[in-house]
Amino acid sequence: MEHIVYLLSHYKYLLLFPLAIVEGPILAVIAGFLCTTGVLNPLFVFPIIVCGDVIGDSLCYTLGRWGVPKPIRRLALLLGVKKENVDRVRTFFDTHPIKTIALSKITLGIGVAGIYLAGNTKVPYPKFIRICLATSALQYLVYLTIGFVFGGAYREINRYLNDAASLIIVVALAIVVLLLIRRKLRKA
Repeated sequence: MEHIVYLLSHYKYLLLFPLAIVEGPILAVIAGFLCTTGVLNPLFVFPIIVCGDVIGDSLCYTLGRWGVPKPIRRLALLLGVKKENVDRVRTFFDTHPIKTIALSKITLGIGVAGIYLAGNTKVPYPKFIRICLATSALQYLVYLTIGFVFGGAYREINRYLNDAASLIIVVALAIVVLLLIRRKLRKA
């Protein structure tokens, strides 16, 4: 964390943008903190972080839309994903796009999967980008505010964000394992 603070202090917006593409929440908290110290300007930070986040989401969407890597296809087959199941997910994305995409964006740890699925189920890109942009703007407004108010505690905030993401990943993996076991028991 100290390295990010140091690098942002020196390279500022030049480094902020590429970091925003890959990492968002803790970067926004740190950037909010650096805004309170006068190192960064919040009028530049907010649009840079939102744009970087939306670009990262668009890249993930694109992978889902136009290229499903073989390992993911194999994993999907292992989990029993069939065309009918994908059609149900597609219908859910079609009927509840705001809820599904927004929840995917704010879910730490596994939210990328929802964004990938939005592309894979062919949610129209204009609809996807509008939802992502609105969600990112609200999300990063909250994270930057946390950085303004509690920014000096960014290490502890990062720990809490990592703990939340870890818990979500463990729960998601447990569900996958339970589904695999249930599928094996049905075959037996």
